[in-house]
Amino acid sequence: MSDAFAFMFAFYGLLLGLAVAEIASGFSRAYANRRIRRLGVVAPMFGALLLVDLITFWMNAWAYRDLEKINYAVAFAVAIVALLYYFAATQVFPSAGETDTLDDHIMIHRREVGFCVLASNLMTQIPPAISMVTDGWPLSNIVIWSGLNLSYYALLATAALAKSKKVVIAALGVAILLVTGATAILA
Repeated sequence: MSDAFAFMFAFYGLLLGLAVAEIASGFSRAYANRRIRRLGVVAPMFGALLLVDLITFWMNAWAYRDLEKINYAVAFAVAIVALLYYFAATQVFPSAGETDTLDDHIMIHRREVGFCVLASNLMTQIPPAISMVTDGWPLSNIVIWSGLNLSYYALLATAALAKSKKVVIAALGVAILLVTGATAILA
């Protein structure tokens, strides 16, 4: 592990940790207020998706442990990716004073959450996409990588744009399974 990676990972880990703390805090507030405001299904599923995706981000960062040098562009990109996640995490659960039900709240904010997660994922796929071209990946690896990512992006877009709660729930459920399964198998 290089010193550059350790330096950058500390920064990235701090920012991703804030997003995880925000999700945990949101779950905690939602549970504490469950008699006042129904927990629902959609907000906890969005929270679960963010958690599994954040854990995947953390694990995927390890692939860069041999990073020899950091520059401002890399640090800025890392900050943008992590801050998009933090913003998404703040939008999943309502603030303490809001009166919306959890499902009503997230159905209003699902676009922000979904597209922040989508943007973060797209940004983190730039280095592998470059590597795919420059290192000449085998066709089977390109198909698997592309298939998994495009499927996930389609599920995120569906969860962000669908008007039906049932469709949002289905998209989130499949997305959680996809991220968890792919990470367990490929990590």
